[in-house]
Amino acid sequence: MTAIADQRTILVTGASSGIGRDLARYYLAQGDKVLVLARSADRLAELGTVYPGNCIAVPVDLSNDADCLRAASIIAQHTDHLDIAILNAGTCEYVDVNQFSLEPFDKVMAINWRGTLNSVRFCLPLLRKRKGAQLVGVSSMASILPMPRSQAYGASKAALEYVFNSLRVDLVNDGIDISIVRPGFVKTPLTARNDFPMPFSIDSETAVKKIVQGIAARKWIIAFPWQLVWLMNAVACLPLKWQTVLLQKLSRNSSP
Repeated sequence: MTAIADQRTILVTGASSGIGRDLARYYLAQGDKVLVLARSADRLAELGTVYPGNCIAVPVDLSNDADCLRAASIIAQHTDHLDIAILNAGTCEYVDVNQFSLEPFDKVMAINWRGTLNSVRFCLPLLRKRKGAQLVGVSSMASILPMPRSQAYGASKAALEYVFNSLRVDLVNDGIDISIVRPGFVKTPLTARNDFPMPFSIDSETAVKKIVQGIAARKWIIAFPWQLVWLMNAVACLPLKWQTVLLQKLSRNSSP
């Protein structure tokens, strides 16, 4: 495995659509070697056709432990290190408290939580091989406030952030930088399913620029757009009772 000078090896999960796909395309266009992971083999193959040689497609169900072990062996055939691992794979399910069910929690936690842990497991040994490597986790602005109907999604992202912040502490001797991405509403196939207004929404291309700039600057938190960041952080600074009153008003205007 001979590396081209200055060519980085980057892994992106959830690369079949949305932010993950656009991130993979950006780094491939820069000449980097990119391992793209997702369940959709056909969508990954399309990327490989456009960027032959540099794009390594690894179809995998990240929520399946055994399938992740298989994917790890495939990855090892193509590289012995990673410069950047961007763990972006995720999904969103909203909860109807009038018909409370565990199903949305199971679906969301399977990929947002278990899938992220499986990804960390096979990425860490490869990141340790590269000085100044970076581990990037894609969270959400929903992780900082108890948003309406977001019990499953918000909990999965809050759990993700705790793991990544804790890894930042324990990996200090490994020289691996940790970044957490907190997007607001980004126009992707996933958010297209939303049945409510999405304030300050941005397109995926703009989101990718923000993420790429944040990774290059090795920021601990990459949050955008600024309008929503300011609003959410302002509410988060309020006493819990005031936060709850404001968000209860929002919840009354949000129906399943």
